[in-house]
Parts: sequence; C-alpha cells; structure tokens
Amino acid sequence: MLENLKELHAAIECGMRAKLPKMRRIEAYPRLGQKIETPLIAIELSEFEPGQDDGTGGVALIARMQARVVFDPIDEGAELAVREVAARVAMVVHANTWGLPITPGKVVQVAEDPFRPQFDTYCVWLVEWTHEFGLGIELDEIPDGRTILWGVAPDTGPGNEGQYWDSTDAGGAEA
Repeated sequence: MLENLKELHAAIECGMRAKLPKMRRIEAYPRLGQKIETPLIAIELSEFEPGQDDGTGGVALIARMQARVVFDPIDEGAELAVREVAARVAMVVHANTWGLPITPGKVVQVAEDPFRPQFDTYCVWLVEWTHEFGLGIELDEIPDGRTILWGVAPDTGPGNEGQYWDSTDAGGAEA
C-alpha cells in the first residue's frame, strides 16, 4: 500500500532519471509557460479506475500514468529523437514497480500526442501505462490556498480592488 501519491511520482521521476541519464529534464507536473525548456519528459497521473477488490475493505486503484516526451521541432532531428525517447520511456516503465508495493507497469500506448494546447508547437509523443495499488487513508497536510476574488472588466487591476467580490458570499457584496 502506498502512503501517498507523492511517493509514486517521486519514485517514477527518480527511476526515469536513473535509466535515462541523458534526459536532463524529467519532471512531474512541470510549470509550463510561454516557452518550454526542451527536451522534456513531463509525468502526470491522468486518471484512476477501480482495481481488483482484495476483500480487505480497502479500494484498490488502477492509476493511468502519462509521460509526454517534448522536443522543439526546430532542432535538427527532433522528429526522430522524440520517437526514440518515447520508445525508451516505454521500455523503462514496462514491468517497473519503482521499488514500491504496486503492480508492474503495463504499457497502454505510445503515440504522437496532439491533444495538449500548451504543446501545440512542439513535437510531442505520449507514453501511457498503468499501475494498480492500494492507497493509505491518511491525507498529508494541505496548505491553505489564496482567496479568489471576482471582478468585471473594465473595473479590474490596481486601483480597483474595492470592486472585486468573493463568489462564495451569498449576497455578492464587495470584498
């Protein structure tokens, strides 16, 4: 049983770095701005499905993991390089447990990925695989987030702070 999902992501990142040392940028949920530093392997958990009920009262989960291999299409050889790296990622995740109490990785697909708008101008291939595991019930501390206030243009930005309102306020009064 895994204690938390951070444990899974850290193990995958570490395992990929060890097996693919020439890839300098391997990150779970990297911050993506207007410019993406390439080459990149971006790791994320995309969904859960119910796993095999083991009769213990716990819920087993099948996690669908994704690794997007991203190259700059302007770089010479990028079209072939992105495919080479995607194939190696599939080899790394296949049957890998990352040293955790989870089922061995099962590759689901390795293909070009045209579905993420932030990667539209890049060469991107997607490697998907699954792991099944139990997850502990204890939740790590979650820090408080920022308060989100709403405003309507043109009354937004500096000097208009008094025009914003808290959307959770039933009366819609100003904040």
